[in-house]
Amino acid sequence: MKRIYLDYASLTPIDKEVKKVMMKYMGEEFGNPSSIHALGVEAKDELGRSRKICSEFLNAHIDEIFFTGSGTEANNLAIMGAVEANFRKGIKYENQHMVVSSIEHSSVLECAKVLSAKGVSVTYLNVDKNGLVLLDELKFALNKKTVLVSVMMVNNEIGVVEPVRDIAKIIRDYNKKEKTNSEQSENVHNGKVIFHTDASQSALYLELNVETLGVDLLTIDSHKVNGPRGIALLYKKRGVEIDAVIHGGGQESGLRSGTENLPAICGFARALEMAKATAKRKKESERIALLRNEFEAKVLRAFPKSFVTSSSVERIPHISNIVFPNIDNEYFVLCLDALGIYCSTKSSCLRDEDESYVLKAIGLEKSARGGSVRFSFGKWNKRSELPYILKMILKCYNLGHGTLK
Repeated sequence: MKRIYLDYASLTPIDKEVKKVMMKYMGEEFGNPSSIHALGVEAKDELGRSRKICSEFLNAHIDEIFFTGSGTEANNLAIMGAVEANFRKGIKYENQHMVVSSIEHSSVLECAKVLSAKGVSVTYLNVDKNGLVLLDELKFALNKKTVLVSVMMVNNEIGVVEPVRDIAKIIRDYNKKEKTNSEQSENVHNGKVIFHTDASQSALYLELNVETLGVDLLTIDSHKVNGPRGIALLYKKRGVEIDAVIHGGGQESGLRSGTENLPAICGFARALEMAKATAKRKKESERIALLRNEFEAKVLRAFPKSFVTSSSVERIPHISNIVFPNIDNEYFVLCLDALGIYCSTKSSCLRDEDESYVLKAIGLEKSARGGSVRFSFGKWNKRSELPYILKMILKCYNLGHGTLK
């Protein structure tokens, strides 16, 4: 039986070049970067070299890169850290306000929920039928208590590319206006609004230049870029204040304590180094987009009543969310799994959710949400696989196997 992986939005396999780098630092070069002996100094030098590679990938300063144990942790550090920094300065939770989109990754939405329970007010921005954030709502939401806005760069379920630069401009214009026209109120923030974006789905296909994006905080997760699991980074612009959420030995300039996972960090840096080659990235993006488009065209011909979510706006090349008529998507995905086709019904981080809140937010009816399947392509997928994939999709649909209502 053939095995074809179509769940790259969930996790990308590790590239062999990345494995090679990791093995080096899991073997003879095993020092702790905090140790002062020769092995420790060598490890510290390699940590610095890896941080430099990551900073160059984002066009950032080397001291603006902070390694974390996951994208979820990086998002927590950005969001919880921003609020706690203000709390430390005497600004009560109830005098702080944050703005997030209604289709953020669960690690952002759960932070908002926790902070809301502490008294922070939260505005959830609506999105249109394609999943694009409503910018007028953002303009209306900003106020003197707003400390943070968090909007993802690319949605991990439907692949829509959010207008991050436009969001950054709205925040920048608001900050300028408030700086010149603001009465300082005691125990109220009324300072600079910080902008965070989770760019985890973006790094392989979009240019991430923090200067042109205009963001203050940015998350990238290694296992979305053909790197290892258990490592991610948070870009923090110079001058932006956030507090640590993990405390200990003071690694990562005090923002993320814990002995650095050097093999994973070096592997992550190598993965980003490979992704940075502009010509190769452009060529690979075009290849994946053509593959996805051909796949979608074949599915739509085979299932005339099916449709592709957010197909009329800019999407990341590798994600395709398709709604099939009259199926139960969980049974459908399990049927495909039995035939060696690996895809998903929604974000893999929503294990306990019955359905996708993203599809609900864009206005899909319950019957359509129940027929949604996410296919996501990557480096090792080939055009020659498409006929077999379509054949297996048709087989599952025709079999019924609990999928037809």
